[in-house]
Amino acid sequence: MNEWLIHTWRHLLDPAVPLLPALGLMQASLCLSWGLVLAAVGATVLGPRLGRTPVLWTVPVLLAAWPWLPGTLSVSYWLGLAFQAPSLTAVLLSALVLYARWVQPLHGLHGGVRGTWVGSPLAWALTTLGVLLGWALLLDSLALLPVQLYAWGFSPAAAALAVLLALVPWVLLRATPGGGVVAGLVPVAVAFFVLLRLPSGNLWDAVLDPWLWLLLQAVVLKKLLCCYRKRS
Repeated sequence: MNEWLIHTWRHLLDPAVPLLPALGLMQASLCLSWGLVLAAVGATVLGPRLGRTPVLWTVPVLLAAWPWLPGTLSVSYWLGLAFQAPSLTAVLLSALVLYARWVQPLHGLHGGVRGTWVGSPLAWALTTLGVLLGWALLLDSLALLPVQLYAWGFSPAAAALAVLLALVPWVLLRATPGGGVVAGLVPVAVAFFVLLRLPSGNLWDAVLDPWLWLLLQAVVLKKLLCCYRKRS
């Protein structure tokens, strides 16, 4: 019995035989994910002008269509070479940004998700956790950690543990208007990862990517700077 438990435990933690996504699915998701991210960036840059000038929505639409061009004409070809694919969390966050920029103004909604999420102390704790995770992965890539953190993301147990940890903020924030939506991004991203193994078969690539990590650091630094100014 003990030998069976030891064998099962080793299998769950073994990253030697990872489950990878299908090649065609990986290529389609690369175009779709970069399209959503670029459209969200365009919508964020244009800001409130989108609501006052609906014709400006052609810019996010064109940005979303750009990755689907063939060959080297596609921006996803070059972004894929340089940065691979964005994380599922970043893709879902981009979809949420597009929803907030388009659907909410269309129905006369104001504040919504952003107003409840930004002021939540738990939100800042989760943002800080994402920053720390990014630094841990960076140290692992430089071989400065005693464990192989990134390689462990290929093991079967990684997704199960991530689901349990990601459900904690969703349970705590689901009663808050809009809070449960944002807190549910990571559990949904992990669920997509378990089903489709996107974007690379590694859990950490599904949860966090370098650009999202830099964005989280900017949010934390801005918050710390605001606190410092209030105290001084």
